[in-house]
Amino acid sequence: MAATFEHFVAFGTDIVGLERFLRFFQSIFLILTSYPSLIADFLLPSYPPSVHVSTETSLRQLQSHLNLTRRTIRLFWFLGSFQSSWALYTAPAPDGKFIETWLDVLAQSAFGMFGLMESATLLDLARVDGVALFGADKAVRLDAEAQVLWLVALYASALGSGIRLLRLFACRPVPQTGEGFGTALEKEPGAAPGDEAEKERVKMKELAQRRKEERKTWLKEFNDKAGALGMKLLAEMLDLVIPATSIGWIKVDVGFVGVVMFCSTVLTGMAVWAKCGKQLQKRSAEISIETATLTYRELLYGLVNTA
Repeated sequence: MAATFEHFVAFGTDIVGLERFLRFFQSIFLILTSYPSLIADFLLPSYPPSVHVSTETSLRQLQSHLNLTRRTIRLFWFLGSFQSSWALYTAPAPDGKFIETWLDVLAQSAFGMFGLMESATLLDLARVDGVALFGADKAVRLDAEAQVLWLVALYASALGSGIRLLRLFACRPVPQTGEGFGTALEKEPGAAPGDEAEKERVKMKELAQRRKEERKTWLKEFNDKAGALGMKLLAEMLDLVIPATSIGWIKVDVGFVGVVMFCSTVLTGMAVWAKCGKQLQKRSAEISIETATLTYRELLYGLVNTA
């Protein structure tokens, strides 16, 4: 229980985890306000219709506030996107991965431009009396036009993830061989035939066990990498629905957009959750090493003083 609580604290205090957490509730509120029958039948079944209407209005306002809060959290994220794009552009492309590198450059650049437009219009969309940069109408128009940049960024990123996933499966060695498997054993001078056969059986058993462990480790790394790429690709393809609907390229129900948003948030949130877990494990290992070092120093100091 304590470990789960620490994991949740790490997720909630992580800036990306907090943004995903708010997006999760925003997607739920979007689904509820898109299908008011859910409020009447499941959320507040024993309350009169007037309460259902007021609850729907409150959820719409809360949804708007959550969206504005998330945009505030992402205020300077576009700088990181531009930095990543420039680093990818200036770094030498890995062998055989030229296409993925350029797709990443395009995706990060488009994400940066989209984030810049979000940050520039944040003050106007806050709708504070007497405080404006572009004006509310122009800010809404710029915000809508920026959806094209988000669409381009998601498309390029999804295409790069798909290519990486295909390369991962195409380059998978079958079967995976272990080090030293099937090597010939030299006969030791003066060794009896029975002793030599027994040593050979022990040696081959050790090699087979080592090969089994290596294959198990390799399969775990392969499955983890393939799973992470698959979840990333699925989340990006789901998120494509949101800007495509916003700019009018596809026509879907608002509630369906909420469901898509909910699913993609869960997928990306799981990746952040796993990252926070790895950071906790690393931090715990560092603390254990530091504690052991301090204990050893205290013990050594005590022995010296005793002597």
